[in-house]
Amino acid sequence: MSKKDLISQGALRAFAQYGYSETTMDTIADVAQVAKGTLYYHFKTKEELFYYVNQKGVELLIDSITTAMRDEQRSVTERMLLVLDEHLLFFSENRDLCLLLLRATSGDQERDVIVGTILADYFATMEKYLANLQEQKIINQGLNVSTLASALFGMVGFTVLRKMFRDEPVYTEETRNTLIALCKGALGVSVQSGIAMK
Repeated sequence: MSKKDLISQGALRAFAQYGYSETTMDTIADVAQVAKGTLYYHFKTKEELFYYVNQKGVELLIDSITTAMRDEQRSVTERMLLVLDEHLLFFSENRDLCLLLLRATSGDQERDVIVGTILADYFATMEKYLANLQEQKIINQGLNVSTLASALFGMVGFTVLRKMFRDEPVYTEETRNTLIALCKGALGVSVQSGIAMK
């Protein structure tokens, strides 16, 4: 693992644990177990590091859902449910990133703008995908794709957060089935077969 990766992982843990405002560059150096000089060599400011950590995390989420969207071995409707499943799996496997992206607004306007800017790429990807499903008449024509994308992100994200805070298992058959049932009902999709857990 490169020093930059080591620093970004430490920063992710620090931001998730202490919050943006309470995390300092000294804290990040301690959590990442790197010298301050090494930290400042790669990242000049906390803001730069915060942006980098969030951007890398959102890129991983986009890659994950894009792979599900393009899975040619499944039907279109099965792929749509796989996209939902990928959200749940991603957030369950990336606890610190989940905490960072889904916490209520911090009150720090700069931080909130950074997260909003980074998430814009995710929402653009999801809205394009959902609009395509509407064009194919897979999902209800009367639904607003922007609202759908936001609702999906919030539905899965806050389900994961609540389970994390309650120390409950996140990626379970019961949770998946409940979220998939909600998704099917909301989108007006009828799929008889499910998708296997990963």
